Amino acid sequence: CVDNVVVKVVTCRTITKRMAHLPMAVAIVATSLLFAPTASPLSVLPESAVGTIERGGIAVIPDFLAPSEVSRLRSDASSLHADGHFIVDALASYGAKDGAKDKSAFQADKDRAVFPAYIPSQRREGPFVSRTLGDADGRRRLTSVAAALRSDLAAGLDRPGLDTPDGPDNHEISFTRFGPGALLARHVDEHHEEVKGRAGWSRPTRRSISWLIYLNEPDWDPSADGGELRTYERRVPSAYSVGARNGDLQLGWLRPTPTDPTERPVFLDGRRGGVSGRCALYCDSDDGGRRVYLTKEFESDPYLFLSSDFFVQNLLIKDHELGKRFHYLEQPKSKLTEYLGVDPGEQIKDVSPLGGTLVVFDSVALPHEVLPSIGRERWAASGWFHEAQQPAPTGSRQIIL
Repeated sequence: CVDNVVVKVVTCRTITKRMAHLPMAVAIVATSLLFAPTASPLSVLPESAVGTIERGGIAVIPDFLAPSEVSRLRSDASSLHADGHFIVDALASYGAKDGAKDKSAFQADKDRAVFPAYIPSQRREGPFVSRTLGDADGRRRLTSVAAALRSDLAAGLDRPGLDTPDGPDNHEISFTRFGPGALLARHVDEHHEEVKGRAGWSRPTRRSISWLIYLNEPDWDPSADGGELRTYERRVPSAYSVGARNGDLQLGWLRPTPTDPTERPVFLDGRRGGVSGRCALYCDSDDGGRRVYLTKEFESDPYLFLSSDFFVQNLLIKDHELGKRFHYLEQPKSKLTEYLGVDPGEQIKDVSPLGGTLVVFDSVALPHEVLPSIGRERWAASGWFHEAQQPAPTGSRQIIL
């Protein structure tokens, strides 16, 4: 893993603001016509966005939805929330102490609440797909736009498994409301099966692409109202596609060096010999045609759960020069990782939650957080497009945590 790799940069194109007055369905057609001269297979998404996602960044597309559609969806969400149809998931934090959860003082209206299409804990459809609640036609129009977006991503990212009919196992979609002061700590939206414990191999699909469209009022001022999406992109964009490789999810990075100025995603083969828990880390060869293993086989338990950058760098990766380049996407939280500090290979990119803006990124590869909104409700439509998960290992020795 030492040869230089040339990254092709696709020229950015933006969707013209003259489309802002068009209805949503017409905007889809207009976007398709706008990109027709380039022979692009994409209908609603600029090709430059695909390149950004593929290299581990966040694609930001202002004015993706017309103001009239943003207003319509926000009005629907606000009315449904007022009528008690949202579900508080208690994942956000609020109050004087960030992260504090005093159950006796919990205020649902200040936390994150969702209006989902599916409720996994109850294994039933959620209120988003109801034909009798609120503006069902407006939500169906949004779902159609999301389907066009998913088809574009499947083609542009060469992830054909994305382009399947909507259902509880392949697309999560919901309205999302953050109450005044609510925030969401840094995280990634999907993890490798081996770090999920007992549920790791039990689900048929996993999150592949994260997306959201902001539904806030036109006068939202990020400097006064907050609520930005803070992302932690790589300073050097990846020279290879991120997220997964033949079902093996990404676990970390090899930082660039003067002799190898290439940011390389590191993947976890978590089923060596068809056995859960028998693991090894690898990256792509310079030509992208084969795996270059960085470690010998090791057991997921305890190594992946008691680990840190320092541990992997010095004990798992035997080549010291490669080892010191390794960094987790998200280190397991501990006093040691707090002491060792942040990854210098990251840079912060904040996205303002302006109404109509679409953001899209890989669910595995991009750490992010939601900064607190200040005195206002923060509205969005959000979701995850799924791909099939790897089949469960069939080896006789299973490590189930």
